[in-house]
Parts: sequence; C-alpha cells; structure tokens
Amino acid sequence: MDRTERGALFESVLVDDVPLPDAPLARVIGQLRFGTLSVLASGDDAAQAFVKELSESYPFIEQGLEQTLLFTPGQPVQQAEVGKVWRLRSADRQSVVALTNGALTLETATYQGRTSFCGELTRLAEVLQAVTRVPAYNRVAVRYTNRLTGAETLGQLTSLVHPEFLGLVGAPLGNGTQLSYTLSQSLLSFPGVAKLLVQFGLLPENGTFEPTLPAVAEPSWVLDLDSYEEFPDPRQALPGDADAVSKAAVACAERAHTLFRWAVTQEFLAHFGGQP
Repeated sequence: MDRTERGALFESVLVDDVPLPDAPLARVIGQLRFGTLSVLASGDDAAQAFVKELSESYPFIEQGLEQTLLFTPGQPVQQAEVGKVWRLRSADRQSVVALTNGALTLETATYQGRTSFCGELTRLAEVLQAVTRVPAYNRVAVRYTNRLTGAETLGQLTSLVHPEFLGLVGAPLGNGTQLSYTLSQSLLSFPGVAKLLVQFGLLPENGTFEPTLPAVAEPSWVLDLDSYEEFPDPRQALPGDADAVSKAAVACAERAHTLFRWAVTQEFLAHFGGQP
C-alpha cells in the first residue's frame, strides 16, 4: 500500500478492526485520573469496598505505597507525592487493576479487542463511582505498546512498517556501521481535548524507553501509542458516569487504532496472523 492509497493521516478515523492472533502487544493500559477524593483520603473503607466488589474477577491483591512519576513530552520526569495503592490481579495474573487517590488504571497482557477492553474499563469506573461518588475525571487514556522482537521479524521491518515510522532503520550504512538505537517522539493534537503521543524506534537488548516497560534481552522495535483526552478546567471535566467514560475510552482507542493501521503495512497484518 503506497502513501496515495493510505490517504492523509486522520483524514478519517478507522473503526473496523483486523484481529491479530499473534499481535506484538507488550501491554495495553487504560487510565482514568481524577482529583484527590476526601472519601479515599479519610480511610480505607471506600477502597476496601472497591476491592470487595471486584474480588470475583480480580481475586489477588497487593497493597502498598507508590511514587507517582509524571511524564511530559520534552520535559524531565517529575516525581509527585507518595500515596497508597491497591493493586488487584486477575486469576491468571495477566490483568491488573490499580487504584490510588487520583487514578484508576487497568493494564492487561491479554488484549481481547478494544470493545472488550473499553467495556472492562467502563465497568471499573462504574464500581468506583458507586463506592466513591467520583464526580468527574480530568484525564482518560488508552495506551498501546507494540514490541517486535526476533532477528527474522526485525530483518523485515522495512516491509512491515511504513517509512515515516522507521527513522534510520533500513538506511544504507557503510564501513561496518550498525544502528544500535533510534527513538522518535511526536505529539498530535486534535480539535477539542484529544491528543496522541507517539513513540517509536529501535532499542538495543535490555533497552527500554521508560521505567514502566520492562526490557527484553534482545533488540526490539517499539510503537507506543498513548491516546488521551485531558480536561484541565474542572468545569469542563469528563462526567463520572459510565456512558461518558465509555465514549471517551472508545474514542481514544479508535484514534490509536487509526494511527497504528496507518503505520503498518498489509505485510505486517499478515505476519501477525491477520486476515484483512
């Protein structure tokens, strides 16, 4: 597919999905951020009610302290306050729900599609709303981290990924020169409150581009898509009801999916088991 056939990026939002049985997803994260709630600050009762309500789906729990790291494009990592975190794990330990006084996060290594994922994030928001009466959210995000590994796959990168997302990968290098590392970062802004932070590049073995993503013991190529909507004005924040959360989460996921499909080729889809 050449650039003409692809059209302009975000000329339209691509909704139709192509299931990839062997998708190279390292993780998928959904997060809802909110202001500090008095009901969570005054004791553990509300958090324990949240935990109890989800005990059937997430039977394992870890409770501790967590230091928040703030990532801002082009700025140094900032450390925020330390607070309590309740971390719930599914029976297969492949999905994790984390609750702090400021954020509700869902992370999974077994992604079943955006309808299922956004539906689960919405269900968690419903439970949180029931036990805390959280009135609104100031940020909603859905983030996909794709990681390609293996010498055979990395050797085909120029046919799996379109040139705009390759950087120096595939560039002719002389005198025994090797490309060990390249990483690009771009921030796309949309009308309204939506943004999409895109990071992609080639990493060396045991390399990573942020502390929350574990390294792997081999070279890899990553495509990280952090799709979010921010509401800095409390008067225009996202309502705390399930319908508002669902619509915002799905919209974030669809924007990320649109860029993903624009970045990869038909060969990529076939390589990972897709039937376009």
